[in-house]
Amino acid sequence: MKKINHWVNVSLISLCTIGLLGLLLRSKIVFSIPFINYNHLVEAHSRFTFSGWVTLALFVLMVRELLPESENRKKYNMLFAGISITSWMLLIVFLWKGYNALSIIVSSFFILLTYIFGYVFVKDISKAKLSRDVRWLAVSSMICLVISSFGLFVIDYIYFSHSFEAFLYRDSLFTYLHFQYNGFFSLSIMALFFNNIKSIIPDSAKRSINNFIAVLLISLIPSLFLSYLWQDPNSLFRIIAIAGSIFVLAACLLFVRTSLLLKSAFKTEKPVIRFLILISMGSFVLKLFLQCFTIFPVIGNAIFGNRPVIMGFLHLVFLGFVSLFILALYAKRGILDDTKIVTKAGLIVFASGVLLNETFLISQGLITMFGPGSILLPWLLWAIAIWLFAGTVLIAIARMKSKSIQ
Repeated sequence: MKKINHWVNVSLISLCTIGLLGLLLRSKIVFSIPFINYNHLVEAHSRFTFSGWVTLALFVLMVRELLPESENRKKYNMLFAGISITSWMLLIVFLWKGYNALSIIVSSFFILLTYIFGYVFVKDISKAKLSRDVRWLAVSSMICLVISSFGLFVIDYIYFSHSFEAFLYRDSLFTYLHFQYNGFFSLSIMALFFNNIKSIIPDSAKRSINNFIAVLLISLIPSLFLSYLWQDPNSLFRIIAIAGSIFVLAACLLFVRTSLLLKSAFKTEKPVIRFLILISMGSFVLKLFLQCFTIFPVIGNAIFGNRPVIMGFLHLVFLGFVSLFILALYAKRGILDDTKIVTKAGLIVFASGVLLNETFLISQGLITMFGPGSILLPWLLWAIAIWLFAGTVLIAIARMKSKSIQ
């Protein structure tokens, strides 16, 4: 157990680093910092967020929670070591040179390691004692992780061929993000979520859970076409996108219904954990709601054409849904000792920072849609970045002070 919890420590160090990078990005906007290349910093921040924090943390939790009999196996620790090392290499290379041949090579090696993990994990999970729904979610998340990498490979091709095809680049990027955010991230968390509460799920909720998972999985391919509506595609694409929108809306409604049926199951959770799960699952519902309504041009153009709104949507998933769920599960399992004041303070500071960040990002997007931008909002977002970074530091300190490692 201690071996695998070592990688939890590494993931929390990565979260602190991401908080620092986010603060540097916001500082670069409001201050003149000529020695920092903004584009390199953006690339480093996004790549390290995906690899060093979310992917590593989800992999560790998937092995820890779904394959407890395998958690001390050498193969997983070797894979976690490789993923951690290549993640930090990606950070350094992108900060140093940005998007170039070296960063592509390192990125390809990281992708290869995720392929190996996916193969080993799927083999092991097929023999694990899990419910059919959890197994479907976990295996599907690995498939989506592999498919998402194809978008990156196309972007690499565009770079090496010097073709710079704007349509192909944007579609490839949206394909990558779709299968990461709506595929790998969402399905992994749902697998962990339902596996975690399997012993307290009332019979009245089981059918609703099965229906939600089925519709969520079915929605993955047609909802991809919602990401292509920005280019005003042909009628076939629109029909598939409409079908995707209907499936996503159905998944949203089924999840809300399921959550209401599971409400009593969370009454025994500690207040801080319940607070984090509430925000996380609320962010997931909001994500589904916004995603299905991108079929309407007004909303779709706002999400795919307005940078602050795009950032708000991406951060809603990454911070609100994914990161808060990971931290809630860390606290629930005693990895973060939620009886300590510093732990509670760190989690509350970080969660409140997430809510403030979303509020002001969306406000910035709405303001720029209807008129000139506000000079005050960049400063407010900079202050929130400090707040978020402080939260990550407190969480890391809480982990170091935690005496019980489970």
